[in-house]
Amino acid sequence: MWRIASKLNKKQKTKLVTTLIHSRIDFCNALLVYLKDCDVKRLQKVQNAATRFIYGQRERRGVTQLRKKCHFLPIRERIDYKICLLVYKSLHIAAPGYLSDMIQYRTPNSHYMRIDDDTTQLKVIRDNELNYKTLTRKAFSVAAPRIWNRLPREIRTATSLGSFKTSLKSHLFSIAYECP
Repeated sequence: MWRIASKLNKKQKTKLVTTLIHSRIDFCNALLVYLKDCDVKRLQKVQNAATRFIYGQRERRGVTQLRKKCHFLPIRERIDYKICLLVYKSLHIAAPGYLSDMIQYRTPNSHYMRIDDDTTQLKVIRDNELNYKTLTRKAFSVAAPRIWNRLPREIRTATSLGSFKTSLKSHLFSIAYECP
């Protein structure tokens, strides 16, 4: 790609990176939940190299600000984005039955009723409830509710897929880059 970089403008380079690099990173990235840090760093290096390609910087200076300019989420946040998107579609849109059956809303406990009891949260399978022969914490039915429940209520209660995607990306972007 570096050979043709001089013949492309920034918009074309971004399109190329999105098509060739991000599509590969995002393919089945929901399976990468709770990936080891060393493996996430390897994927992050690929994304960082792609960002450097867009801006024509070969040297290894900090690319965080460049990634921020391109509105690219880091790898961990991309994984969380994909998981949350699958959960939203499972709860609100016609999603495959096997996904919808794996998650369910939490039911309020009558013994511990709280005024702020949030009915938009999902039932979480506790570690002591896991059958390690069949379920691990990487399983969608275990990981998805944990990630979903960390989202602010305003995002979980979005009325349309478009508004959910926009608010979710903004939220994850602010977490990744510590924006106020």
